[in-house]
Amino acid sequence: MRQAGDYATWADAAQRLDELTGGDAWKSEDESSLYDFRMIRARLRQIRRLRERGDIFGLMHELRQGLHWNIGGIGSPYIYAQTFIGTKHLVSDYIDEVCRSLEYLAGLPHAQAMPERQDFFEETALSFGRTGLMLSGGATLGLFHIGVIKSLWEHNALPRVISGSSAGSVVAATLGTHTDDEIEEIFDADMARFGFWRGLGLSSIIKRRALMDQAQVRRGIQHFVADMTFDESYRRTGRVVNVTVSPANTTQSPKLLNHVTFPHLCMREAVLASCAVPVIFEPVLLYQRDHRGAKVPFLPNVKWVDGSMKSDLPQMRLRRLHNVNHFIVSQTNPHVVPFMALRGSRSRGGRTGILRAYALEAVKEQAKLLAGLGRDLSPPGHVRKRLDTLHGLLEQQYRGNITVVPSFRLSQFRQMMSNPSVETTREMILAGERATWPKLSMILHQTRISQTFDRCLKQIEGASDEPVHRAQLKAG
Repeated sequence: MRQAGDYATWADAAQRLDELTGGDAWKSEDESSLYDFRMIRARLRQIRRLRERGDIFGLMHELRQGLHWNIGGIGSPYIYAQTFIGTKHLVSDYIDEVCRSLEYLAGLPHAQAMPERQDFFEETALSFGRTGLMLSGGATLGLFHIGVIKSLWEHNALPRVISGSSAGSVVAATLGTHTDDEIEEIFDADMARFGFWRGLGLSSIIKRRALMDQAQVRRGIQHFVADMTFDESYRRTGRVVNVTVSPANTTQSPKLLNHVTFPHLCMREAVLASCAVPVIFEPVLLYQRDHRGAKVPFLPNVKWVDGSMKSDLPQMRLRRLHNVNHFIVSQTNPHVVPFMALRGSRSRGGRTGILRAYALEAVKEQAKLLAGLGRDLSPPGHVRKRLDTLHGLLEQQYRGNITVVPSFRLSQFRQMMSNPSVETTREMILAGERATWPKLSMILHQTRISQTFDRCLKQIEGASDEPVHRAQLKAG
């Protein structure tokens, strides 16, 4: 499994291990204390019975009342951690039946209860929510995100809502300016490799108060991201791209940029701002298109920096704006990944691992309290600004419902601010794929119902003579 070059090879090995270790037998038994198997089994039988009888209103009533992504604990990571691939067959059968029933309702002739069916799909999709993909910062380590996306794309599990900070914003915006027909070119190592890094001379460092040439980063962004606004990106690809930026001063709050909040902002400049790591790069202005289409500064007196500083993973804003209640995180931030590995010790068991994980949490909480205290007691100025940044880094939530984390070597962390070779780029993309494969069964299960809702809503919209409620469709 560790040496597999593609998912099919990895999955074959994982399935064989389940056969050898008793995992297959565990999957075939409904009973487990890890989820409410009695509820899931009863709901499966009821939904199947209603669909087979053709009871349209009974089926809609049953689905409307109890269709939630983590019903009975079937979204718990623990029921996917007992085997190398897959989980209980009962969970798979339940998800299959829900999707089959939704497709059955959407495919009925137009004359059969169309207003009721349209209301059912709009309201239930809004209630069920959707999945978002969040891509962290990480400089050159962000190439890992491409492998994660490649694996999701190949299995039709790439969410439409995508956020990115710093390096993650480059990848998110690249997705947002490439249509489904163009997306596979992103996965090519020759295309993905680009030299973002070029150091400045001593005089320029003193003048700009930065170590790296921002013009080179701008050229890299232009290589990947087409010149369009957030609204134009959404209209072209249907992907809801979100880019986080932080203010260079403390008088502004962090912003989540997308086609809803800032439709006319230029995406390239937004990504450049999100990549502007303090000290490494200079703060930058944001730009927008005015009503005549001319590019003009947005808030000319305010400059912006790296989105990871205060909002690496903007879960709360994505929940409110895009009805996202389930998050897949690709996490490559160098100040986070090592601690993620230590926290993983808790789930692997053993007293030492548990004590280490809780000690880490205690140290983090104390550091956050001290940074906040120092910030509040310090007068306005450079020290207070730095403590505010440190507090923001410590305060953030860096995990999602499903978190994909790399297993990088120390040498790769040392190279995170250098231009990668084609071979290194290829290795990092493969690392992203390999880290995603163990999570893929859970991802496919937990995204399948929301994707089925998307397809059914489009089918219902096409069949109905009544206008679809646009606000509900965007939210759901």
